[in-house]
Amino acid sequence: MDLLYPERCVNCGAFGASFCDSCEARMLDAPPIPRCAFCRGHWDGKDNCPRCFELQALDGVRAVADYEGPARRLVLSLKYRYTLPVVPVMARHLQPLFDDEAFDAVVPVPLHPSRQRYRGFNQAELLHRELGLPQPPGQLLRVRRTRAQYALTSVGRAANVAGAFAYHGDALEGLRVAILDDVVTTGATANECARVLRDQGAASVTAVAFARANYGPTSPDDALHI
Repeated sequence: MDLLYPERCVNCGAFGASFCDSCEARMLDAPPIPRCAFCRGHWDGKDNCPRCFELQALDGVRAVADYEGPARRLVLSLKYRYTLPVVPVMARHLQPLFDDEAFDAVVPVPLHPSRQRYRGFNQAELLHRELGLPQPPGQLLRVRRTRAQYALTSVGRAANVAGAFAYHGDALEGLRVAILDDVVTTGATANECARVLRDQGAASVTAVAFARANYGPTSPDDALHI
């Protein structure tokens, strides 16, 4: 199979690796940009940006890279082209975010069962497994099928995921919890997950993602989507 279909970089197409060294360097060497300290979106104003006003259940957002260029292609190649060899690459860059902050439990954002059957995997669960992160005492489930978030406005995204998640299992009393996903845009999905986890007693909930999509402070329509 390797002879017939040799491994190629998902960003530039070079042979030899699923993500070549030069593309990895491009992703990591992005110039510094002023950011909101809370949600990590682009922001050069004072205090937190207006995006954060709706993220009341979260204690912050952390991400490896902006959802553009090589990082964006990594996410898309895994989610829509099923290029599983990029999982260790993404996990390797996520690891420092978990090294910098101690979490008692890390919860991958769940897919609806019908979506997971169609795709064959949940990319957040693959990253969680690759990183060997601590499991919660229960399970976060997506109990209602939702529309694809990328086609919706910020208000539409929040309404789309409202009531879409439920938690089954032992309570999270006093635990510091992280929500893991491949990409975060408005944070509506992570915030709804956090609301459910806080209802179970979580002391804090932080969203951690491989990529952070950026958009105008009041309009997600400017975000980079497929």
